[in-house]
Amino acid sequence: MTTRFMRQFRFDPAKTLYVGVERERFLCDGSGRIAPIASRVLKKLEDCGNAFGCELSACQLEDRVGPCQIGELEPALSENDYRITCAEGHPCAENFSHQFLEIAPEDMPLDVYPDSSGRYQEITRNLPRHILLAACRVAGTHIHIGMPDHEAALRTYNGVISHRSALCERGNGSFGERLAIYRIMAPDYEPRPYKDWDEFARIAEEKGFQEDPRRYWTLIRISVHGTIEFRMFGATSSLSRIVEWAKLCRDLCAKAMP
Repeated sequence: MTTRFMRQFRFDPAKTLYVGVERERFLCDGSGRIAPIASRVLKKLEDCGNAFGCELSACQLEDRVGPCQIGELEPALSENDYRITCAEGHPCAENFSHQFLEIAPEDMPLDVYPDSSGRYQEITRNLPRHILLAACRVAGTHIHIGMPDHEAALRTYNGVISHRSALCERGNGSFGERLAIYRIMAPDYEPRPYKDWDEFARIAEEKGFQEDPRRYWTLIRISVHGTIEFRMFGATSSLSRIVEWAKLCRDLCAKAMP
């Protein structure tokens, strides 16, 4: 069981302490209202490779940067902003815009993105409405720090989770409301230490995410991308703030890494 679980995590020693960012934003129609138009917007961004992608909510768009060196992060984020601004202003494009909100209004549409793999449909199939609403309303900035291998990742993870509260304060742009709503969706939001990968795999089986570790939404986690992922930061348009968060997470991981 442990070996099969571990195979889902792909590490690249050449990208140790490299930085990646996933940034969520809400999409708005021509009237400026949040709207489930992610499918149409992504078609306009097809030429951007994997720089843009979907989220569970069809009202959200994600842009991605990395893995890269910390000095390359801000220019790459700026390039993504330029790409979506061009798509918004294209004369042949359907009118749309975006907003970096930490929390969307309670009356936002609850359309789930029509993911071709069926993953989002599976996640939401029996989800109570109030939990789906919580999942759709929050948007954040996720910071990834590259790890060389399984053992280094586990030791680094165990070393950084004690900083969870301080990091939540640094990433808070809504007086704590975003994280309060996030906890409705993910009651097991608190990262916990693991003695070894056997224990991690056992907890994964108990919690039901052994076949898909992406379904364990703790605020700090070891991700399948071979990184330590920090998920407590809110959505923001400030590139300097994102770079500050990334440097902080990178430094914490560097100090904790064996």
